[in-house]
Amino acid sequence: MLPTFVITLREGLEAALIVGIIAAFLMQEGRRDALRWMWSGVGLAVVLCAAVGVTLRIVGSELPHRQQEGLESIVAMVAVAMVTYMVVWMSRHARDLKGDLRSGAAGALAQGSTLALVGMAFFAVLREGFETAVFLLAVFQDSSDTAAAGTGAVLGLAVALALGYGLYRGGVRLDLSRFFRATGVVLVLVAAGLVAGTVHAAAEAGWVTAGQGTAFDVGGLVDPGSVQGSLLTGVLGLQPEPTVLEVVAWLVYAIPMLAFVLVPAHVYARARTAVAGSAAVVAPAALLVGVLGGGSSASLADSGARSGARVVHVAISAAGCEPAALRLPAGPATFDVTARESSKVTEFELIGGGRTLAEAENLVEGRSGRFSLTLQPGRYTMACPGGHTQPQGTLTVTGRTSGAPARSAALRRGLQGYRGYVEAQTGELVVRTRALQRALASGDVAAARRAYAAARPPYERVEPIAESFGALDPEIDARVNDVADREDWSGFHVLERRLWVDATTAGTAPVAAALVADVERLHKLARSVKLEPAQVGNGANALLNEVSKSKITGEEERYSHLDLLDFAANVDGARAAFDAIRAAVAQHDAGLVQVIDGRFAAVDAGLRPFRRGASGYVGYDALTRADVRRLSRLIDQLAEPLSRAPAQALRAR
Repeated sequence: MLPTFVITLREGLEAALIVGIIAAFLMQEGRRDALRWMWSGVGLAVVLCAAVGVTLRIVGSELPHRQQEGLESIVAMVAVAMVTYMVVWMSRHARDLKGDLRSGAAGALAQGSTLALVGMAFFAVLREGFETAVFLLAVFQDSSDTAAAGTGAVLGLAVALALGYGLYRGGVRLDLSRFFRATGVVLVLVAAGLVAGTVHAAAEAGWVTAGQGTAFDVGGLVDPGSVQGSLLTGVLGLQPEPTVLEVVAWLVYAIPMLAFVLVPAHVYARARTAVAGSAAVVAPAALLVGVLGGGSSASLADSGARSGARVVHVAISAAGCEPAALRLPAGPATFDVTARESSKVTEFELIGGGRTLAEAENLVEGRSGRFSLTLQPGRYTMACPGGHTQPQGTLTVTGRTSGAPARSAALRRGLQGYRGYVEAQTGELVVRTRALQRALASGDVAAARRAYAAARPPYERVEPIAESFGALDPEIDARVNDVADREDWSGFHVLERRLWVDATTAGTAPVAAALVADVERLHKLARSVKLEPAQVGNGANALLNEVSKSKITGEEERYSHLDLLDFAANVDGARAAFDAIRAAVAQHDAGLVQVIDGRFAAVDAGLRPFRRGASGYVGYDALTRADVRRLSRLIDQLAEPLSRAPAQALRAR
């Protein structure tokens, strides 16, 4: 009963998740018309899977004994192959399942292809259903109590559907990685039993003759009529008198598969890094030693990333950066940052040479962020502001300096164009900030307010460039709650408060002079900043983080309520950064480019009703809660696919 319960629970939940994610996406996009076709595809897949199971059962029951044993061997081998693939694939993709499916669904809608969405649901259910039919048939063949096995299958499917519906409605939270790891252990044990059963059936069919001596006698433990015996036989495939070959087959399958399921992904990466990037296969025993060993310094590089760059798994918590020390080889890397149990620590920064090279911001518990870059040899600082014991960590990069990769002409043009964009925006920022200084000096509050509004967009379009220069961004753009002492507060928002709260220009001359000096320094530094494809892509993501963190909440321009002006400028800057790496991303994932373009267009359409005049917007205080939720959803829908672009840019040649 337990094996069939776990099989249908796991397979059923996987299918329910896929269908639920697609259905939720269609509802969110307002495509109820496509839902009907999606459910038609699901229904057809269920019918086909049931037909496969019934056909196999009928064919098997009408064969002579020896041929039945042969068919059972084949079915069991197919079932083992399927469950092995399923366990391996899901253990490595559970956390990305939702994002990948939403991206695929968005791509289908962008192409206007409802048939593609139907196909996604159809093939998802068909695959899970076919795996379930074959696996259940193999388990039923080994089961001594078909009624109990059938009950387990029905219960597992019922629980899977209930969980799937709960996840779809949002009333159930489930750690998918842990769920699939736990059920993976049970499935590996069941599959190992099927491997042993396959050997037994092959021997009965006369296909195997070696190793048929009895390995040991556990007839007292495995009593065929007892609950204990049924459990041991059903789950572990343990027979009263297993042969030597059956025991060997069980162990050869179970040990490496259990190691794969139980060992975290980063431990595999640690072992790979320990052999200096060689192509050696790491033994399960060595991996288990790595799990038990622990230590404060780790190399968390998962070289199996789809982008071709290693994935470095790190976390932020109330303590700070986890781990506190990393050691990695030079080369391209994508940092996957997960937030754990803390609302105080919300960002992870990588600092080198006095500059913030990349960061993941606005992270809350259970949410992850990512950025990509090419690591050069040296020592870097990992910063997790607010951590009480590990606010900073150390990254040591070893190996040789990675030379500049050969780049396509289109990518070179894109990066050159973005450099021109940055220089133009920082140059315009200098011009408009000087105009703001003059307006403040004139004493005309209305003119100064207009000049303030005009100066904000150029800065917001290239803010990640300023953020990379340490204290320069806080000096220009800090809000009052960002500084410990108000005497140290400088920049735009000091002037904003004076103009809108105090309604005066008195006393603003020193602040305006310091601001002009800061933006002039930014313009000078921006002309020499090194631009890499992945870092430019990270800048696009950083701008959307700015929207989510402060613009959409009304915190940025809390006195003037010009937040939508900044919102639009951040989106403009993100689009310019993405356009710079468009050729690199399209080279490896043209569908992702199409999805991102569609999401940018959706954000533009969402902002359009709030435009006033040539470049103005309504005040943030004019937005309703529904307006804010709608705009926030549009930004989130854009941020997800855009976050995957830098990793693709790392592959550019």
